[in-house]
Amino acid sequence: MKISNNGGFTLIEIMVAATIFSFAALGLAIGTVSVIQTNQYSHLHTSATNLAQAKLEELRAMTSTAFSGLSCPSFATIGCNDSPVASGTTFSRSWQITANSPVTGVNQIDVRINWRDYASRSVTFTASVPQ
Repeated sequence: MKISNNGGFTLIEIMVAATIFSFAALGLAIGTVSVIQTNQYSHLHTSATNLAQAKLEELRAMTSTAFSGLSCPSFATIGCNDSPVASGTTFSRSWQITANSPVTGVNQIDVRINWRDYASRSVTFTASVPQ
């Protein structure tokens, strides 16, 4: 009399199941890294927005006499930039002031924030103030 035992799994079945599980785990790991990077970008973008808004408010709050004494014709002008730190990251903040733009009697203020996380990032905000 022959006794047959068909209650277990073969080695091939176990290897196929392990391969499928490995691909699923790899997909979850890649998705997790993507979510972490997106979260980091969003956090730093919010910090950059807050830094730009703070500088715009600072410049807009200046008296017209103090504001007219500023000379920032380009982002590269000395004295028209700083390097604030927020969220553990150093940002490069620069600003330029364009007189009589977009119309006569109005100054345009542009504030640019640069930073680096997984890539080089930059945002620019613009506001107008009366002269």
